[in-house]
Amino acid sequence: MSQPEVACVVDSLRGEPHTRVGRLLKLVFSSLVRRVDARMQPLDLTAMQWEPMLLLSKGRADTVAGLARECDMDCGAMTRMLDRLEQKQLLVRQRSDSDRRVVNLTLTDKGRDAAAAIPPVVRDELSRHLQDFSPEETGQLVSMLNRMLENGARP
Repeated sequence: MSQPEVACVVDSLRGEPHTRVGRLLKLVFSSLVRRVDARMQPLDLTAMQWEPMLLLSKGRADTVAGLARECDMDCGAMTRMLDRLEQKQLLVRQRSDSDRRVVNLTLTDKGRDAAAAIPPVVRDELSRHLQDFSPEETGQLVSMLNRMLENGARP
């Protein structure tokens, strides 16, 4: 972001503290995703594709429905995105023998190689965004963000 853009954003955040926090969270997330996405181009992965690849490689999901849930995406959109990953030969889909409604997902060798390249990129970009933070400040930020998540999960 250029200096004039940063100044404009800062000026737009001079309102209520809660509004500023929400806007800043969104801006930080967008900046992080933009930088990670740019570095995913050599892997031929888009913003919508690298997160599911990473989740599959970490065993966080192994079905279309499970992956859609983890990515907070509807099953139809996930299916269309998986079509593209399958065309790139990064994963294969197979119907479950025990329940035809379930579609199991497996990374190919090419997909495992691509997925292995994702965590270092994400780590590098997180480090870039936290480069001037002390370990204590980073811990405090993590603690506050966790509290925000816990507050949001309350009924």
